Amino acid sequence: MDMNDRSPQNTNQIKLNKVAFKIYHQSVRSLRKKSHELLCHVYPVLPHVICLMQHHLNILGKSHVNIEGYTIWAQFCRVSYEKRGVIIYAHNTLKFINIGLSEYCKEKDIEICVVKLIINSLNMCIITIYRAPTGNFNFFLQNLDKVLLSLYTPASHIIICGDLNINYLVENEQKKQLDN
Repeated sequence: MDMNDRSPQNTNQIKLNKVAFKIYHQSVRSLRKKSHELLCHVYPVLPHVICLMQHHLNILGKSHVNIEGYTIWAQFCRVSYEKRGVIIYAHNTLKFINIGLSEYCKEKDIEICVVKLIINSLNMCIITIYRAPTGNFNFFLQNLDKVLLSLYTPASHIIICGDLNINYLVENEQKKQLDN
């Protein structure tokens, strides 16, 4: 598996799991520093989609981390604040559509990206989302609702991967509002 030409193995030699569609989701807290650790988690049965939060990459400096055999299909990188961000890698054998959601994104409040794909006539939207604990919760809810309404069709399946920073272990107002 080769990530930025640092590792000798090649993902093109490794077969994707043909039995089940696999999505790998992780909060990496700096993809550049933990790229080899990420590869250890996904090897040898590669996922079809890799959804990462808190990648800490900067789009202005074009400082992406390339994963051989995968393409970045959607991303959100912070500009004003350091770190965080969300990114979706899809295996090169799949056909995806990037759904542009930049009008709904706001650093700390809602960082989101989406890809849409069709597999065996099944319409899927895969969302990766991050909300900072200090973000505006009402802004987050309003924009998440707008995103979901824009993506929803009776035939579509929506998969949400992310860190919403809402404590689901205890009853609280944020949990109730999100559930509603």
